[in-house]
Amino acid sequence: MYFGAAYYPEHRDPVKWDYDLDLMAAAGVNALRVGEFAWTRFEPAEGQYEFSWMDGFAAQARARGIQLLMCPPLRTAPAWLVAKDRGILIIDAEGRQLEFGSRYTFCINHPLLREKGLALAARMAENYHGSPAILGWHLDNEYGDEPDCHCPVCLGKWHEWLKHRYTDIKTLNYSWGNVFWSLEYSSFDQVPTPRHSKTCFSPAHLLNWRRFRSDCTVEMVALHAAALRENGAKQPVTTNNQCLWNPRTDYYDMARHLDLCGTNYYPPYGSNCRVSAFGLATVRSYKNRNFHVHELRSGTHTIPGAAEATPAPGEVMRLTAHAVANGADGIFYFRWRQCPFGCEQSHGSVTGFDGQPTRIYKEVAETGNRLKAMAQHLEGTVVQSEIALLYDFQTRWTMESGIYWTGPSDLYVNRCRTLYSAMRSCGVNVDAVGRGGDFSHYRILVVPFATAIDESLAAKLVQFVEHGGTLVWHPLSGNKTVEACFYPDRLHPELARLFGVRIADFVTSAEETWELSWHGRHYATGWFLDLLQADSSEVQARYSKGWFADQPAVTERRTGHGRAIYVGSLPSAAFYDDFFASLLQDIGIMPLLGTRPPAAVEVTERTAPDGRKFVFVLNCSDTAQEITLPAPRKDLWSGATVVGIVPLPPHGVRVLAQDAAPQA
Repeated sequence: MYFGAAYYPEHRDPVKWDYDLDLMAAAGVNALRVGEFAWTRFEPAEGQYEFSWMDGFAAQARARGIQLLMCPPLRTAPAWLVAKDRGILIIDAEGRQLEFGSRYTFCINHPLLREKGLALAARMAENYHGSPAILGWHLDNEYGDEPDCHCPVCLGKWHEWLKHRYTDIKTLNYSWGNVFWSLEYSSFDQVPTPRHSKTCFSPAHLLNWRRFRSDCTVEMVALHAAALRENGAKQPVTTNNQCLWNPRTDYYDMARHLDLCGTNYYPPYGSNCRVSAFGLATVRSYKNRNFHVHELRSGTHTIPGAAEATPAPGEVMRLTAHAVANGADGIFYFRWRQCPFGCEQSHGSVTGFDGQPTRIYKEVAETGNRLKAMAQHLEGTVVQSEIALLYDFQTRWTMESGIYWTGPSDLYVNRCRTLYSAMRSCGVNVDAVGRGGDFSHYRILVVPFATAIDESLAAKLVQFVEHGGTLVWHPLSGNKTVEACFYPDRLHPELARLFGVRIADFVTSAEETWELSWHGRHYATGWFLDLLQADSSEVQARYSKGWFADQPAVTERRTGHGRAIYVGSLPSAAFYDDFFASLLQDIGIMPLLGTRPPAAVEVTERTAPDGRKFVFVLNCSDTAQEITLPAPRKDLWSGATVVGIVPLPPHGVRVLAQDAAPQA
């Protein structure tokens, strides 16, 4: 269990390093993330490498049992590199060349940036690969967060990418439907990058541009990792993705080049604190293993008017336990010391501008020492789930294209959060899984949306149901090909047979305008409604309002050993609370503590290889809560044994240990 923060020794007078490190050691810190913005300090002039300052800091940290997660920088290049060739600066969609003076303004495809950035990584690996002060390597920072580049280098690379994908231009024209608006090309070098134009580019053009940009980032990550490994680095390689924010890169693809995945995590404080929990499940799914949080929210952002930015007492501790509960084996707060200069001078931190302890430091110190005491119990534990939600970058790229015709840009993520929260509120673990993941681990697979359906994914979903799984489907899923073109019947033929339905008609509405009736209760629904014809399926719910009242709203078809459920609209959270509670009970998936927890309480379980279980019970509110335990459990967080009615103070944490079940 790594516990620490992002720290910038280059921002601090070296005579203050000892003071900061002593505070860290007292707080249980054993790891620091360093170096991601320090290119000019590592290489102050071209080819002149300087590592002695970091060597000194590493030695002082190591003397206190603190190791470094070393970050070779790449996308915050120095001024001397820009002076050498301004062509490395990004050209945006409106044709403007971004100026030096901010971050992520550099084209990751440009040969000069690649040459110098990879050379720096190689020299850092040579210098630090054998050092016991280094726990691992963190590639740059927030790969993929830069604006799309439309420079000549990217344009040429785009044309080569298209040639590789389509071979000949006629295939591209047919696949994209370029006969529309007379957009047919006669050669690949005529295909523009989607820069600013009168109206929108075609969905196929935009989807493939997103695939191309993702491939560029993944290629750069692979090259960056190789520069380390080929020059002696044996420690694990990782980097931080953006959780649910800015999905420009397919993180499932990127994860192939990493030893472990990491993320930034900045959920809101206050009553809305649970809205981002789904993000941690996605990070866990990229390699189907535990992960690190390389930037965890800490103190208040000093921004006037900023909402949900100030942690109440106990909330930083609860947030940390929440990340660990959901699979984090490394916690790095952002940041250790508030910086008095630069763009992020208002960013929250653990200590103040002068490095002095704050109330946040005191809470972090208590949290760190509690985690240190229980780390041996959590060693090797993982989150195991019987339920998963399909998380798909291809679908996000299709639905979040920014054009009017695809609807609200936040619809995908908000619907994922609604579904995920409803399932977790039943008191069970829930995973995310990508289209390339193994569905067979799960008894229930929930699909919020899934476009870009090809034959292999359709067959995989059919197999999941035939082998005993329960598939929960929603509208706008299975409706398009991998080139973002509609199937004639708005549903892939294999999926139409699986669900035993035909989409007879459809209705759009503003949010939850309509109603459906399920098990004698009425629920609001809306956004998009499929009016289903149940050919070989049973009707489970009907619309109860509007000109289409009494038409099927939810159908179910049992086939093989499983069942396929089609929820024909996007109902309110109240529907899902009842629907999933009923479905889990029917299938036999029990709450982790035997009963549904209070609405404000998060319950998550980590399981050890020997079967021992550790249940995290977290109060996500500023009012006291309670749970009931029929048998005694050791609370590793407090050290007490608890039974019966167990109180949870505001933002309170309990970690309940359960021994492995006896062998039969």
